[in-house]
Amino acid sequence: MKDQIQPTVSMTEAPPIPDQYKETIVNFLHHYYEGRKWEMRESFGFYQLPIWTHDQLLLTPLAHQLAMIARAAAGEISGGDLVRGTVHEGIQGLMEDLYCPRGLNNAYDIPARFYDTPLGQMVARAWLWLQGDELITLAEAAEMRGVTIPAMSQAVKDGRLTRYVDPNAGSRQGRTLVSRAEVEGMDE
Repeated sequence: MKDQIQPTVSMTEAPPIPDQYKETIVNFLHHYYEGRKWEMRESFGFYQLPIWTHDQLLLTPLAHQLAMIARAAAGEISGGDLVRGTVHEGIQGLMEDLYCPRGLNNAYDIPARFYDTPLGQMVARAWLWLQGDELITLAEAAEMRGVTIPAMSQAVKDGRLTRYVDPNAGSRQGRTLVSRAEVEGMDE
């Protein structure tokens, strides 16, 4: 029987993950690992890869990278140059992993539908954090622009504003958020 392949790098404890992103990260790690196991079997004939629990997956370098992105998305970290660089590199590495075909030297396109997923929303929020931007409600956006909430909602529907979802909002009206910078930069 062949020896099982074991990781050469793992962390000793799970990273702190904001509550609103725990399920997103655990689900992603599980599906990502299962997909990579399938690739390794099909491409290289490795059939003895270990079955990992969610707790074990949270001890991986990828889990720590995702946790840092999640903490930025949740606004739980300060933005010094080292931290900002780590978040930026984490996002860049994740996008390359997900969307760069092997061997094409980092040439990739991120499909727009990615940002409709929970992981995409987390990454988008972290990217806004990197840019020093923040998310605001449609009511706040309407007040800033001196228009009605339905007018802001229409701007989202028309694609003039990017829609972000607040999964913790208690009502449907508070679930849609937009970028303050996008609102400020809107044409009249």
